[in-house]
Amino acid sequence: MSGGNEVKVEDGKGNGEKKNEEKKPSVGGVASTGEKEGKAVIDGVIRKLTRLVGSGKSSRRLLDMELIYLTDTGGQQPFWDLIPIFTRDTTATLFVHRLCEKLDEHPLNDLYQRGKQVGPSQRATLTTAQAFKTMLRGQHEGGKRSKIIAVGTHRDLKEECTETVEEKNKIFAAIASPHFKKDVVYRNEGLKEMVFPVNTKAPNKDDKKEASKIRASIEKGAAKHKIPIWWFILQLILEALTHKLGRDVLCKEECLHVSKSLGFSEGQLDAALTFFDKLNIFLFKKNILPGVVFTNPQVPLDKLSKLVEKQYHLKAAEADPTKAADLALTGDWQCFRDKGVLTLKFLEEFKSHYVKGIFTPRDFLLLLEKLLVICPLSATEYFFPAVLSMTPESRVNQFLASCTATEIAALVVEFPTGWAPPGAYCCSVCHLQSHAHWEVVHKPSTTPHNKDTPDSQLCQISRNSITFSKRDRPGTVMYIDNFSFFVACVNVDTGKMDREELVEHCHAVRSELFAAVEAGLKNTHHKNSRPVPAFLCPVQNGPCSTELHTACISENGKKWICSKNSNTFDRLNPGQTVWLSGIDQTAYKHMSSPKMSDLANRVAAIIPGKWMKVAIQLEIRMGAIDAVRRDKRECFEQFMAILDIWERSSSPPFTWNTLVSVLKSQSVNENALAKELQREFAVGM
Repeated sequence: MSGGNEVKVEDGKGNGEKKNEEKKPSVGGVASTGEKEGKAVIDGVIRKLTRLVGSGKSSRRLLDMELIYLTDTGGQQPFWDLIPIFTRDTTATLFVHRLCEKLDEHPLNDLYQRGKQVGPSQRATLTTAQAFKTMLRGQHEGGKRSKIIAVGTHRDLKEECTETVEEKNKIFAAIASPHFKKDVVYRNEGLKEMVFPVNTKAPNKDDKKEASKIRASIEKGAAKHKIPIWWFILQLILEALTHKLGRDVLCKEECLHVSKSLGFSEGQLDAALTFFDKLNIFLFKKNILPGVVFTNPQVPLDKLSKLVEKQYHLKAAEADPTKAADLALTGDWQCFRDKGVLTLKFLEEFKSHYVKGIFTPRDFLLLLEKLLVICPLSATEYFFPAVLSMTPESRVNQFLASCTATEIAALVVEFPTGWAPPGAYCCSVCHLQSHAHWEVVHKPSTTPHNKDTPDSQLCQISRNSITFSKRDRPGTVMYIDNFSFFVACVNVDTGKMDREELVEHCHAVRSELFAAVEAGLKNTHHKNSRPVPAFLCPVQNGPCSTELHTACISENGKKWICSKNSNTFDRLNPGQTVWLSGIDQTAYKHMSSPKMSDLANRVAAIIPGKWMKVAIQLEIRMGAIDAVRRDKRECFEQFMAILDIWERSSSPPFTWNTLVSVLKSQSVNENALAKELQREFAVGM
C-alpha cells in the first residue's frame, strides 16, 4: 500500500519571521555530532546544491522540482495496524492484491529480513477482502481523505482464479460503498471498474499503459505542498547526517545544531520537522517523543518486523517442535504467541535502531501505545492484537446470525459515520480487562450458545473476537470486531435467571461495553466517530438477507430502523427489549454529537458573555478567537462561531461530556448549567 504527496520547492524561509527572512545560511558549529562532522555534512550538501543549480545560472531548476513520496507497508498484514501512521494526508492509497486469488481467501505472504526470505511462505491472517476493509478503516478518520486505487497483479494468471475480475470489482465496490464512494478511482468510470490489472515482474506495453493510468490518477489528485528552499536544504543535510552517522534515528539536539547553522530557530525547526512528518519524509511525533527524529519513517515497521518474525518461529514451534529446538519457549513468549500479550522484555531483545540516550525500548513502547498499535493491560503487560490469528469471517457471521433467534439479541456498538476506528477495539479490550475486571476465557465454553452453534465455532481469543467472563456474573460475553461495528453476544442459561436478573445483567454489560469504547476513543486522534447503540437486523428476507448488518434504535426506544434499507419497523424483538428494559434512551445522547440547536438554546443563549472563556477551555487557538471577535459583533454570534469551530475540529471531542467539563472549569464556573445539562442529556450516565 502506498501513498504520495507532491512537494514543490519554493524560495524563502517560509517561517513568517521578517527578522530571519533575509539571513544568509552560514556553516557553523555542530555540537553533539562533532564540529568537523557537522561542518563536513553541510559543506557536502552545499556543493551538491551548487552543482544542481549550475554555475552562473538561476535556481529555477531547483525551484520547479516536484517530488512524489511513496510509503510501502511491506504487505505484512500484522503491520496494518500501523496504517493510520503512514496514510495521514496522503494523495492516494494503492491497495495491491493478486488477481489469481479470490478475495475471500487468505493469500500467501512472504516475510523478508534484509532482503532474505524468513522461512517458507505463510497464509495471511486476513483475507484480501478483510485487508481491504482494514485499509479503509485507517483512511476514514483522517483529516484529508485520500484516493483509493485497487491494483491487481499477476494479470497473466487471472484465468487460474474462479473469481473473475468483474466479480472482484463488484465485491470491492460493495465494501467501499457508501462511505468511500467518492474516494474511489475507477479504471473505467462508466463500467465502475475499480481494479487496474497489471503484470509487475515482466510488464508488456499494456501493463505500462495501466501503470501510466495509475500514475496519472495520483498526479491528478495530488496536492502540491510548497516547501521553502531552506527546508529542502535542511532535509538534504539531515539525510546526509544520517548516512554519515550510520543510523536512521537522530536526536532533536543534533537536528537543532545543524539547523542553527542555516539560521533556524527551534520553533522553525519544529515547523519543518512537522511538515516532513506530514508528508512521510521523516517521522516526528512531537507530542509523543519530542526529542526523537526518525529520518527513515519506516523504523517502527522495521522494529515490529522483528516481533512478526518471532511470532512466525513461535507458531512453527507449536506446529513442529523439532523445527525450533533451539527456541526457548518461556511462559512469557507462549503468552505472546497465544494471547497477544507483550512486555518490555521482548522489545529489549531486538536491538536494531535503538540509540542509547536517544531512542530506547521504553520510547518504542510509548510510541506504539500512543499510536494505538498496542494498549496497556497492566503496568508491565500490553495487548498487541495484530499478532493474533483471525476468526474466519464466515464463522463469525454464522455465530452472529444464530444470535438473532435467541432470547438475548446481540448488542451492536455502531459508528454512524461508517467504520469502527482503528485502535478502538484494542483499547476497549484492555479497558474491559483492566478496569471492568472481565477475564478472558481461554477454554471452549461448556454450554453452546444454542444447538446450531457448536463450541468449535466460539473462538475464545483472536484478533477480531474475544470471549470474556466475570466471577460474580453468570455466562460469558463474546466481543467481536466486525470492521464497521463492534458486537457483544451474551451467553447465559436463562433457566437460572429470572427476567429482572437478566435485564440487570444486560444493563451492566452494555454500560461497561460503551464505557470501554469511549475510553478507547479518548486515546485516539479520530474526529468522526461517536458510538451509538444498535442491533443486528433480525429481518432475513429481501434486501436484508444478503449480509449481516445493523438496525438502529429510534429515539423513543420503541422502533428500529434497518441500515440496509429505509424501512422503519414498529416492534422490537424480546432479545432487544432485554437490553432496553427500564433504560431511558436519553442515556445515549451523550455518546453522539450534540445538536447545534440545543447548543444555541441551552448554552449560547444562556451565557453569551462567556464565549471567550469557553473557547479557551475548548483549546481553540487565539488566532481563531481574534478572528471571531473581529468578524462577529454580538456575543451570541461569537459563541455560535466558536461552537462551529469546535465541531469542525472535534478536538477535544464534540460531545456533551466535553462541554459539561468546560462549564465546570474554574474559569467558566457555570456549575448550575452543567448540572442541568447532565440531567437533560444524561451526561456521564
